[in-house]
Amino acid sequence: MISKVGIIGLGALGILFAAQFQEKTSRSHVYILADEKRLQRYRTEGVYCNGRLCDFQYASPADAPQMDLLIFATKYQGLPGAVKTARSVCGPQTILMSFLNGISSEEYIKEHLPAGRLLYCTVQGMDATRQGNHLTYENPGSVVFGERESSGNGAIEEVKEFFERTGIRFSVSQDILHQLWSKWMLNVGVNQTCAVFGENYGGVQKDGKARRAMIAAMEEARKTAAAEGISLTEKELKDWVALVDTLSPQGEPSMRQDTKAGRETEVELFAGVVCRLGKKHCIPTPENDYFYKKLPQITPLYRR
Repeated sequence: MISKVGIIGLGALGILFAAQFQEKTSRSHVYILADEKRLQRYRTEGVYCNGRLCDFQYASPADAPQMDLLIFATKYQGLPGAVKTARSVCGPQTILMSFLNGISSEEYIKEHLPAGRLLYCTVQGMDATRQGNHLTYENPGSVVFGERESSGNGAIEEVKEFFERTGIRFSVSQDILHQLWSKWMLNVGVNQTCAVFGENYGGVQKDGKARRAMIAAMEEARKTAAAEGISLTEKELKDWVALVDTLSPQGEPSMRQDTKAGRETEVELFAGVVCRLGKKHCIPTPENDYFYKKLPQITPLYRR
């Protein structure tokens, strides 16, 4: 049974899930893991979820026990540091889950933390917005997870029991790679479009240039995925657009939040991958070509 849970990364997803875990278990069972400099900032500034101060248990890897479940919730740029943080608290029975965007973080974790039991997963449907150390959300979303290949090591059953105990919405996928690529297609569209057009979800929920750009970018992602052997259907694309339409109009995807805060974006995981696959398979990707060129120009504007 999962008792000790470590979370590395206190962005929107880290705060969202840490708060839910702690509410249904106890403070002593949930560890926010980081280096001392980052921990000091958390303690000094505090972390807030829907206006409430989160009384999280902060710990450096040197002061923490071995974890039953380790969740990576950093940006992709922070993954190497997160893996380094995880090494001393990861054992052969530790379950590893990545809440990062994109289609490559699990492979990196598998390579650098071979001792743990890795589950592939994607999180979806939340409308969390982080401004500094404050997180607000209405819809907590859900987690979809599974194994790339069946191992029979019990990790899926343990996570199911833990999520049921802590009230986390989830589903187990029999084709988790397909799910990862499908969620990536969504992010290629909604994340980048909102960032480039300076829109919240409401801006892509109505017909107009932004919504058309979002759908066009997703269609390019769908075609490049097909060339890589991942069959994403037009219905899946439409279902993702329908899901976007259910989100809070005032909410913003993570890349839009990053640009507003002057943070480096994950454009390489989205347009970067689409454009590279497009060139590889001779598939035109004009919308993502534009996003790939435009996004690095936007973030510096907010740093001024």
